[in-house]
This record gives sequence, structure tokens and C-alpha cells, in this order.
Amino acid sequence: MIHTHYDIGIVIVSYNVRHFLSQCLQSIYNSNIHGLQIGIWVVDNASVDGSAEWITQQFPGVKWIQNEVNVGFSKANNQAIMEIRADHILLLNPDTLLEENTLYKCYEFMKKHPDAGAMGVRMIDGAGKFLPESKRKIPDVWSSFCRLSYLSDLFPRSKWFSGYYLGHLPEFETHQIEVLCGAFMFIRSQALEQTGLLDENFFMYGEDIDLSYRILKAGWKIYYYPETSIIHYKGESTKKSSLNYIKTFYGAMSIYVNKHYSRGSARWFARFINLAIFLRALISGFGKLLSVWTWPLVDGIAAYGILIKVKNIWAQWYFNDLHYYDNSPIGAMLATFLFIWILGLWIGGHYDNDQKVSNSLQSVIGGTVVILILYALLPDNMRVSRALILIGALVVFITSFLTCTIKKYLWQSKKTEDNDLHLGIVADKAQAQKLTELWLASNDISTVFSYFSPNKIHDDSFFTNNFSHLPLAVETLRIDEIIFSSDSVKMKDIIESMTNLPRHIRFRISSLDSLIIIGSHDRNKKGELFNLDINYNLSSPSMKRLKRILDIFVSLIIFVFHPFLIILTGFKAYFLTNIYFVISGQKTWVGYGGDEKDHIFLPSIPQSVISYPHSHKLIQYTDGYFKRKNMEYARNYNLWVDIKTIFGNIQKIADRGRKDRKYT
Repeated sequence: MIHTHYDIGIVIVSYNVRHFLSQCLQSIYNSNIHGLQIGIWVVDNASVDGSAEWITQQFPGVKWIQNEVNVGFSKANNQAIMEIRADHILLLNPDTLLEENTLYKCYEFMKKHPDAGAMGVRMIDGAGKFLPESKRKIPDVWSSFCRLSYLSDLFPRSKWFSGYYLGHLPEFETHQIEVLCGAFMFIRSQALEQTGLLDENFFMYGEDIDLSYRILKAGWKIYYYPETSIIHYKGESTKKSSLNYIKTFYGAMSIYVNKHYSRGSARWFARFINLAIFLRALISGFGKLLSVWTWPLVDGIAAYGILIKVKNIWAQWYFNDLHYYDNSPIGAMLATFLFIWILGLWIGGHYDNDQKVSNSLQSVIGGTVVILILYALLPDNMRVSRALILIGALVVFITSFLTCTIKKYLWQSKKTEDNDLHLGIVADKAQAQKLTELWLASNDISTVFSYFSPNKIHDDSFFTNNFSHLPLAVETLRIDEIIFSSDSVKMKDIIESMTNLPRHIRFRISSLDSLIIIGSHDRNKKGELFNLDINYNLSSPSMKRLKRILDIFVSLIIFVFHPFLIILTGFKAYFLTNIYFVISGQKTWVGYGGDEKDHIFLPSIPQSVISYPHSHKLIQYTDGYFKRKNMEYARNYNLWVDIKTIFGNIQKIADRGRKDRKYT
């Protein structure tokens, strides 16, 4: 078998990121390669999102390697590397976008620097922020401790505290560095032959540090090259807030330390890292609790203070005795009632960004009903007053409404004077019109549109201005978000704009099919897929919480009536096991059916006990039925759907959750 020899062989390991992968490949295909021979290998780690069919159809020149199981990042890369005959190997993440000249500039740089074994480039996240992991050093005890203990965040330019990210080195200057980032590793094949392939003991994370160390040890140099930039949607800012990431990172670092350090040094390294992880976990956990419970606590404390005053007024007016409640547990009772009200508001989604006043009112009313039921069960000496409960409900609603208004005022992005969302679209006319129609069809947000021609000069009144005037127009028109069409605008210009435009702007990039847009709403969150043509009720955090509560409530009912249900289900007691799985969050009573690819694109929920598509009485399931029914379930979801499905299919509560059969 004759293998083509390439100038650059690109390896991309993919796992359920079809649309990110599609845009990544398109950015490669848009590259100005100046006659270079480029080969592309995609290694799929058992994706179930239809990646193989989609990519091989859209990009037939890509070599596809399909794994039956997820073998990890290192092993998947090695599978492709062993097939490639090329002067240089580029290991690339699927959630990246390249400038048109990235490949050619890297190739030329390596030609001019024969001592270079590998190189990395400047990376920005989906919000246009520079990613510090673009340049790193080999981790030692101190730099790793500073990183995990947030010292490097506090002093990002310090050579002493930010050594891990080489924060003292200028962002826009070429430098020798020590560690490549796994998202973009441009490696000379000759260096790879000397060092060997990626160490497959690293499943994820750490393999880039290990390979970089071996390249340096073999006598090669590693460079950071900022003359070209790429977008990496899942940057370090995404991972560093995750405790799961910290544990995974530490596991990888343990492998690295045990491999490259002496036994004594490794032991001291582990002790320092453990301490740093403990501090990191403590700070992260406290920060998460604070972010979740700040506003509920504000509501609770404010309402409690008001109710204590109201209690005194009520005692004086109704009982003509200011000290009427002095010997009663009214303080504890009011605190308990407030907890129920605040919990109801949280469940109803009051503390979510998209909450409506009507839903908050319903939540307070629901909490009041629960309180009145509990009140009726209390002994006389613990009853305070029904009037105080009703007054308390009014106080909680008004207080929560006021604090919610203050919160929106404090945190809202810059808006136009009439408070509309101002959306800028940079695309040719046909693409811009299509994006506008899709936006209006899928959003109920009042939106003002501004259109920017990709060309320097335009004579069409449809456009507000041209792309070159975007920075000035953003400030003048107070634009909140921008959608770039990668078909109409060069990626280099998009990246430059994302870097230079004001930090409050949100960015999205449309693909060849403008139904799919990728971007990042928050520079501290990973890249997201925005599918503009469909809104799903099941995407709502409050709806997911209500579904979870219903699951637990139904589980309790099933447990109470389980002697009768054993008979009803034909003496199958597996529903008792399902109760455990549902209460622990591993399953939900009603959910998606079919194969995983029939719902992987939908809002994530646990595995179903009763498949919604199978709850309909059919003799034969036609092709596409499961996907349509799953979309119907997610789009139109409400609690009544689950209730009807459960009681209409009660005999299925003992289902073991076997893989659905699509055809009968």
C-alpha cells in the first residue's frame, strides 16, 4: 500500500461535537496553503451524534477512524499518527477555528527554525479573551501550587507567581517556551520519531506536558508563535472552576510526576499539590454556594426582618398586647415558613435569568398552600396566625420582586435606550436575512438589528455600515451581540475583531448551514451550540427542577403502593430498583427513547424508565419516529406530560431500561 507523503498531517480527536468539528474542518478547508500537501485524519471516540455520517458527507477528503469505545485522547491520536507520512504533525482539538494563514505560517516558521521540535500559537476563547495556556512552562512544585491556589490569577504578569503560564512573557512576541497546549500542537515528525508517541497512560490532560518534556529532553526547542491566532472554545477558564477537572488534572499530574521525578521529589510534589487542591476546592465550593444562595439569602433576611416588625404590629393591633408572642416559637416558625417560600421560588425558577413575575407569584402561592397545610397539622401552642402567613406571603413576593429588579439592574449588559437587545450581523445579504428570520422565529426577545457588509465598500441600503467600521459602530450603536458568518468574513478578521472589540460584546459564528451557530455567552464558560430554529421547554432550569421533584414524589407514591403494583406489573419487583435509581438521579420516570443519537442533540436528562416514544400504541415504528417524538417531548414538556405518561403506562415502571427496539 502506497502512502501519500504530506507536508502537514492533521489529527483531530472527536467525541460528540459534530457541529464544532464541522466548523473546525471548514476553517482548515478555507486555509491558504500555498501548494502545501495537507492530510486530515479524524479519530472518533465512539460518538453517538451522527458525526461519521455528517462529516464524511460534508468533507469526503477526511480520513475517518471510528473507535467502538472511547479510548482516550492519547491513544486516539496515536492511532492516526501511525498512519501518517508527513513532515509535520498537527494535533488539533475539534472545538478550534484556524485563521486562513495559520497552517502556512506555522509550516514556514518551522522551516526557518530547524531547531524547533514543536510550536504553538496564540489562542483566544469564544469571547475574544487571550488564553494563558497558549504558553506554559514545565510544572514544578511552586508553579503548580500557585496555579491551583489562584495565586497566578491574582498576579497574572508576575514571573514568580504566574510561572506556570509564563505570564511575564508578552502576548504578542515570539518566545521559547516549555509546554505546548494539547488544543494545538504543531510537531516536527523528526522530533516525534525521537521522543515516541503520546503516552497512553494519560487518558486526558497531562499528555501535552509529558510530550513537551520529552521533546525538550531530546534537544529540540519549543516556540510560542503569536503571528497567527486560533479560537479555542473550551479554554482553561472553562475547566478551572470545575472540581472534577481539578481531580482529573491531579491524576494526570501524578502520572507525570511519578514518571519524571525522583521518588523523594515526587512525594514532596504530591504533598504541595494536595494542599493546593484542598484550597482550590474550598474556595471553589464556597464561591459556588455564594453564587447560588446570595439572592435567596438576601430575600430571606430582608423578609424575616420585615415579618418580625409586622409580627409586633399585628400583636399590638389584634391582641392589644405587644408582647403576645414573646413566649411562643414564632421566630422559628417564621424562619421555617420563609424557607418554604424561598425554596418554592427557587424551584419555580425565580432566581433564573429568564424568570417571569407570574411564575414567581405562582411559586409564592404554592409555598403558601404548603404552609397552610402544615399549619393545620400543628398543635395549638405552635400556631402563630393565618393572617401572619398571608401577610408573610405578600411580604415575600414584594421583597423577592424588588431584589430581582435590583439584581437585573446591577448585572444586565449594556442595552439600547429602549432596553432592546441590539444584535449586529456581519454577513452578506442573503446570509444576514436568513439569520434574521431564524432569530425572530426562535426568540421572543425584542431585538434591534444592525447589518454590516463584509466588503469595504457597499451600495446597498440594507447594510447599516461596512465591516471596517465595526469598532466605531459597536460603541455608537451600543451593540450587545455580534454574529459573524464564516462564509462571508475571513477567520483572521473575525479573530482580530473578537480581540479588539469591547469586552461586554458577545460573539457567535455561523457555519455553512446558518441554522447552527457556535459561540460563548460568557468568557468563563465553555463554547456552546446555538440551534436557532427550535426552543425546548426542557431546557429551562426551572422545568428540570420541577421534573426532578415530580420524579421523587412519584417514587414515594409508588413505594407506598408497591404491594398492589407488584400484582399490577405481573409480580415484577424491579420497579423497587428503579425507585432507587430515580431518587439517586440516575434515571427519570419518563424520558427519551430510541438510540442515543435520537436525542443526543436535545436537553440532557437521565435515562428513562418509561420511554415517551414507546408510550404511544403503535405496531411499527417508522424511520425517524423516535427522533420526532423525543423532540416533541423536549419542546412541549410540562409536568402533565409525565403524569399522563406514567399513569397511562403504569405496567412499564418495572422496565429494566434495556435498549429500545426501533422496529417490530
